[in-house]
Amino acid sequence: MSAIGLAGSTLVFVASFTLSFILLAYRSPALPAVRRGVDRLRRWLTGRSDWDWLRLWHLLLPVAVVSLANVAWNVSSAHCSDDSYAILASGLAALHGQDPFSVAFCGHSYATSIPYGLAEVVLDALGALSGSILGIWLVWQLFALAVIPLVWNVAGEDRRYTTALVAVSVLYLPNIATNLGVENLVVAVSVLTMLYGLTLRRARGVLVRGVAAFLSTARFPAVFPLLGSSASLGRRRWGELALVVGVFSVAAGLSWWWWGWNAIQVVYLGQFARANSESLNLFALLIHEGWFQPSLAAAAFQGAGLLVLVLLVQLRGYAPAVASAVPLLGVMIFSQYLNYHFLAWLIPLVLLGTTVNWWLLTFATLAAVNENVFYWYLALDQGIWWPYEIAGVVLLAILLALLVRIVRDEEARLRSRVEEHPTAG
Repeated sequence: MSAIGLAGSTLVFVASFTLSFILLAYRSPALPAVRRGVDRLRRWLTGRSDWDWLRLWHLLLPVAVVSLANVAWNVSSAHCSDDSYAILASGLAALHGQDPFSVAFCGHSYATSIPYGLAEVVLDALGALSGSILGIWLVWQLFALAVIPLVWNVAGEDRRYTTALVAVSVLYLPNIATNLGVENLVVAVSVLTMLYGLTLRRARGVLVRGVAAFLSTARFPAVFPLLGSSASLGRRRWGELALVVGVFSVAAGLSWWWWGWNAIQVVYLGQFARANSESLNLFALLIHEGWFQPSLAAAAFQGAGLLVLVLLVQLRGYAPAVASAVPLLGVMIFSQYLNYHFLAWLIPLVLLGTTVNWWLLTFATLAAVNENVFYWYLALDQGIWWPYEIAGVVLLAILLALLVRIVRDEEARLRSRVEEHPTAG
């Protein structure tokens, strides 16, 4: 990473953290001075005493400008070690009927594994039509920007505040709106999958559900939050589950038919069993200290744990946002390779309210320090591993605390509903 790129990414993160803190503090009873200051600034700028003037384009346009600047920077400074060239090679391979999951590029004598499923293969091929990494970057940046209007669509009456919180979030802005690698943008497809899952209660069309299921093939674990999101639909949830499983299975089957076993091994088995000491949870400690070795048994345990969480939300009939959040947190807890850009998957949890958002800000900030300072600087450069390992344990504790908090609040909501409507319970 160049000095300019490092300075730019640091500046974006600091700005994102500051804006996120201000927005959260705006609604905090403990920090009334922040609300008064923001309200005074709003009246001075707009002459209005409310936020009804705020439109989607007010939030989308600044992020789009920053994102396009990010594309221009990354394309102009790209070199053959960049992930964007690997993604381009994968897209070109798909266009020519070759294996897009194992490609050589820039004259490399070895092949690079591309662990993205059929949905991402299609999008890579679309970007590769240009024959350059510019097309790749533009396709993925458009998907990253699509997160903002979709949040606006699903956030309900509080859409202005919630969408603003997502647009400046340390989960979104440093990860999939501005970044130094196209792979970071790839997580945007999984975020869109989860947000589409939250529209299923209102959008009854098979097309919307099918699109969400197809997008879930992009990164294998993303299917678990989607499976959970239909929990509150009563008997209709079984049809939703059958559709998601059916589309996902057909996509996997087509990949196997077109490109052979390598598609299954790299995209599904490889992702589930992928392990690395660069992991922002307990595996940071377990893998580096040699206490854990990847195996089929470990992958089976990981999958079983996620299925248990999906089963829990389905049997209890959790609300869509919660039913998606519970298995999503399970992905973060069980993943053997959790680096910082994967944390963007947590963006849908912003819909769960202020308390959850304070937890998310704390988690994402500590994760950024852990990966960029404790891992890359202290651990790899200085050989000092214990701060990174301890931070991994703390991050796991935050994930578990967040999971408990969300489940406890949803169970309280369900009990309250039964008390208010005993015959319905």
